[in-house]
Amino acid sequence: MSLGRIVAQHKTNYRLRADNREYLATVRGSFFTTEDFPCVGDYVRYTALNEDQAVIEELLPRTSVITRKAAHTDAVQTIVANVDLIFIVMGVDGDFNLSRLERYLFLATQHGIKAVVLLNKIDMTESPKEYLHQAQAIVPDALIHLVSALSGVGMQAVRHYFTSETTAVLLGSSGAGKSTITNWLLGNETQATSGIREDDSHGRHTTTARDLFALPDGGYLIDTPGMRELGVVGESLTGEDRVFSKIETLAENCKFANCDHERSAGCAILSALETGEISQREYQSYQKLKRESAYMESKADEESALDYKHKKKKLHQSYTQVQKRKRFEGKLD
Repeated sequence: MSLGRIVAQHKTNYRLRADNREYLATVRGSFFTTEDFPCVGDYVRYTALNEDQAVIEELLPRTSVITRKAAHTDAVQTIVANVDLIFIVMGVDGDFNLSRLERYLFLATQHGIKAVVLLNKIDMTESPKEYLHQAQAIVPDALIHLVSALSGVGMQAVRHYFTSETTAVLLGSSGAGKSTITNWLLGNETQATSGIREDDSHGRHTTTARDLFALPDGGYLIDTPGMRELGVVGESLTGEDRVFSKIETLAENCKFANCDHERSAGCAILSALETGEISQREYQSYQKLKRESAYMESKADEESALDYKHKKKKLHQSYTQVQKRKRFEGKLD
């Protein structure tokens, strides 16, 4: 078997790259007995069938993985694996949304991956620094850059994040300019781009699949389709989550340790809301993410309990069969 990396994922097959060669690959049947299928960024062992086709035999351990709750269901979707850096791309037009930015930053925090915010399309506004200040107010220590991928302004700073071993992923809404950023870093027009709807600045989903590219100056970049819906998975908000550090710090001063921050007396967060120390938007975003996290965490606990019950039942059935066999063998003696 040889070692390769998944560079694209389609409905029934994958593209994997190995030694400057690409194969169209499918997974070995044994993968269908598990829920852990390969995704873009994964390293795998494969067997080549011919010059163009291969079979994926084994999924190697991941150093990192990014997941989200699927839209309209509670299923957890794996987006990409083995990435070192997340570029959160947001246009300084109708795409700019602070609550969505918080959600992306929370995603990065949950998965323990460094995040860099790229405020793109600064050539479309006369006051890009106003957007910068709004983003900095959310997470003061976040890495944020004002860029224009179309003109190249600020893009050198993006390139400096890459070493020969770095794998980064672009996350953001359709129309935010992820494919234009990809093309700038590649130095060509590999990714198709299109305009946006003028009425709401939404894109037209030019990128329809996740693709991993080797950059000419070293490193790897994964371009992804736009995601306006980004459901969180498990892991309740804690004081370690820097996205809501201001609110979490306030929560330490609540009168009761189990304060729900909604109706409880002596709630420091509600007091800060009344005085304007935190905005209604910040409060609502915090509460919404907290509810989603708690719900997904409870679902995970429920599934874990059911899995344990199922395994225990199978173990009991196996034990019963062994005892029956022993009794039968005893009668033969």
